[in-house]
Amino acid sequence: MRNFENYIFGIVLSLCLWSCGHTSSVYPLLDKAEMCLETAPDSAFVVLDSLDRRMLATPELKARHALLYSQALEKCGIEVYNDSIISIALDYYSAIGDEENAQKARECLNKINENASILATSDTLKIQNSRIIEERYSDKLAIVEKDNRIREVVVISLLALVVLLFIIRIVVKKLKAKPDDKAMAIIRERLAVLDKIIASRISSDEKLFRSSEEELDVMMADREEFLRSTKIIFDENHPKFTSYLANKGLTDWEIGYCCLYTLGLKGKDIGEYIQKKRHYIISHEIRQRLGLDEHDTNISIYLRELLLQTER
Repeated sequence: MRNFENYIFGIVLSLCLWSCGHTSSVYPLLDKAEMCLETAPDSAFVVLDSLDRRMLATPELKARHALLYSQALEKCGIEVYNDSIISIALDYYSAIGDEENAQKARECLNKINENASILATSDTLKIQNSRIIEERYSDKLAIVEKDNRIREVVVISLLALVVLLFIIRIVVKKLKAKPDDKAMAIIRERLAVLDKIIASRISSDEKLFRSSEEELDVMMADREEFLRSTKIIFDENHPKFTSYLANKGLTDWEIGYCCLYTLGLKGKDIGEYIQKKRHYIISHEIRQRLGLDEHDTNISIYLRELLLQTER
C-alpha cells in the first residue's frame, strides 16, 4: 500500500514539475524570435512555426506567439487575408489593457486588411497559400487545446485519487487494528476499481478507459448495496459517529444515507443518486430523530460537524 501511494505521489509531482518546466522553457525561444524579427525574419519565422504549440500553456504565451508569428509573416512577405491569427493577440492585449502590444496587433491587422482589399479574386494561388497557413495554425492550436484538457483531467484525477488513497489508508490502518472481513472485502473491491481508474487515466488505451468506467458504474449502480457498504466502512473508520446515529434510532440504510452527506454531497446530489421520490421525507424524518427542527442548521452541515465532534 505504501509503495503504491509513493508511486502515485511521484506521478503527480512529476506532472506538476513537467508542466512548470514545459512552460518556462518557451520564453527564451520567443525572446530569440523577437530579437531576430528585424535582422533575420526568416529565422524568426522558422523558430515560431516549428515551436511545439503544447508549450503555449497560458493565454499570455498564446497571444505573444500569435503577435510575433503575424509580424514574422509580414516581414517575410507572406501575406494572409484573415484575422484568425492576429485576433488571438489583439483580444488578449486589449482585454488586459496592454496598449503597446495591442497597438502592434492593430498594425498587423491593418496590414492584413490592406492585403485583403487589394487581393484579386482570380489570384487563387495566394488565397490558397494564405488559407493553408491559417488552417495549419488553427489546427495546431486545436490539438493543443485537446492535449491541455486531457492533461488537466489527468492531473485533477490523480490528485483526487491521492486524496482517496489517503482516506483509504486511514481506514486500512484501523482495520488492521481490528480486522473485519466484510469491511476488508469492500475496501479490496473499491481499491480494485480504483486501480483500474488510475491505470486508465495514465494510459492512452481507450478500451481500458471504457472498462474502468463500466466497472465504476456497476459498483455505483446498486444504490442499496452502495449505501450498505459505505455504512460498514464508516463503522470501522468512524465508529462513534455511526454508533451515535444508531442510538438515535436510525437504520443501517439511513446511516449510510447520512454518510453520503459527510462525504461532501448535498441533499440534491443524494436525492438524484438514490432516485427515491421520498428523498425530502427521508431527510425530514432523519432530522426529527436527530432532534433538529426546521429552523436549525441544514442536515449536511450538522452531520459533518457531528463527525468532527465524535472524532475528538
